[in-house]
Formats: sequence, C-alpha cells, structure tokens
Amino acid sequence: MINQFKEQAQKIAEDFYNEILSYRTSRPNPVLVENIKVDCYGAQSPLKNIASISIIPPNGIVIEPWDQNLISFIKKAIDASPLGLNAVVDAKQVKLFLPTLDKEKKEELKKAIGIKKEEFRIKLRKLRELFLEDLKDKFDKKEISEDEKFRLKEEVQRIIEEINETFDKHEEKKIKEIEES
Repeated sequence: MINQFKEQAQKIAEDFYNEILSYRTSRPNPVLVENIKVDCYGAQSPLKNIASISIIPPNGIVIEPWDQNLISFIKKAIDASPLGLNAVVDAKQVKLFLPTLDKEKKEELKKAIGIKKEEFRIKLRKLRELFLEDLKDKFDKKEISEDEKFRLKEEVQRIIEEINETFDKHEEKKIKEIEES
C-alpha cells in the first residue's frame, strides 16, 4: 500500500523533471525537440522516432532524418512549434541555433517553472488525499489498527516532504541553468 503510494509520488516528481527539461535555455539539449510531432507517413510521429538528434556546441542542434524525404516536414513542424526557433535546412540535415535569452525571457521562464512546480505539488496533494481516504476506509472496516494508521500517515508525510524537496532541487537546477545561459 505504501509502496504503491511512493511509486506514484516518484512518478509525479519524474514527470515534473521531464516537463521542465523541455523549457528552452541557450544551451542545446535534444529534449527540447525530441517530442515535436512531425506529420509523416500519414500520422504524427515524435521527432525522436524519425531522426537522430545531436548537439553542436555551444548553441546548435542538428537533426538528421533517417528518410531524407522528411526534411521539409521536420522544418515545418519545428517552425510551427512553440519553441520560437527557426530551422535551417542544410543538405541532409536540419539545424537549429538557440539564441541567447534576454533578461525578460529568463524571468518568464523562471515564473513558468514556479507555476509548473505548483501544478505538480497539487497533483501530489491529491494523491495524498486519495491515500488518506483509503487509509481511513481501511481503518473504519477494521482492516488496519490505529497504530498502523498513524504509522502510515507519518510515512506518507515523509514521502511528501522528500518529493517536495526533489521539486525544489529540480527547480533550482533549472533556474541556475537559465541564469547561466
């Protein structure tokens, strides 16, 4: 019971981390573009499924499709994405160069990360509420003792605190990355 709660809580923390990874800084990262949906073969496919993505230091990303006929579709998908990047077709590749962030954009990103962190904390609180309701039901049905109920409540609180610390660490790391870009 507690293991299932812990797994779900860790999944929420992992989802938060993956979500903020996609926030653009001046540093190139394949995660920025790998999930952009590209119209190809009559379906929407994530970029990572149709091309290799590599980094050109200090601020470039190179996308090499496995099928050269997809270059124009990839360029179109990147241009339409919310990243605000201009794709440049160069022979058999699509290149992206990340511009440096101005102070205003950095502040917007920091604020967006804070909002996203709060969304995930709400998900975590909802998970805790469901667990505590289930715990109360089991106690009312005499499936667990009062001591066991209090022990599980304390364990849940400890897990919540750990996950909240994880949120804070991920947020701090991403904000530092934004400030240094």
